[in-house]
Amino acid sequence: MPQIFAPGLLLVILLALTSCGDSGYQLRQPLGYGVMPPGEAWVAVDSAYQSPARNMVYFDPTTIRRDGALVTLWQLTDYKVMQGNAPFGRFMMGPHRFFSTKSHKEFDCINQRVQLLASSEHSQHMGTGVQHSVAVAQDSGLPIESGSINEALWNVACDKEGEGSGYSSPERSR
Repeated sequence: MPQIFAPGLLLVILLALTSCGDSGYQLRQPLGYGVMPPGEAWVAVDSAYQSPARNMVYFDPTTIRRDGALVTLWQLTDYKVMQGNAPFGRFMMGPHRFFSTKSHKEFDCINQRVQLLASSEHSQHMGTGVQHSVAVAQDSGLPIESGSINEALWNVACDKEGEGSGYSSPERSR
């Protein structure tokens, strides 16, 4: 008796799944490495600070917020190769893997420090796909290291465009 119901049940489930949703809905293809999602405002950090063979780093200028000497902004890191650990064994759950991360950072323009406020990992390029939040330690931050991505972002956040900024604005390039 169960053998008769199994194909029928499978058929009902298949019909239900294929008839759901708008018939005009287009499946969106996953973005490739460095391909900008529509409507996003990500700007690439100066190429002198980049490692394009490994990853590209962007920031969103529309998210820059100033409060005295403290400035916050969002950073996106897009990895060329998937990051994270693979699952161990056939039946064991492993940590998820990701192609990009988004980080909310706070820069201290006077003391030249950076603090990570929030972070998330994304299953697809350019901050798209399944999102997983990352635990962030609340501390006093880290000093800005010379030649680092954080230095490039600190230059942008603290408006140091004339002093080796990590950002080339359209107005500056004219």
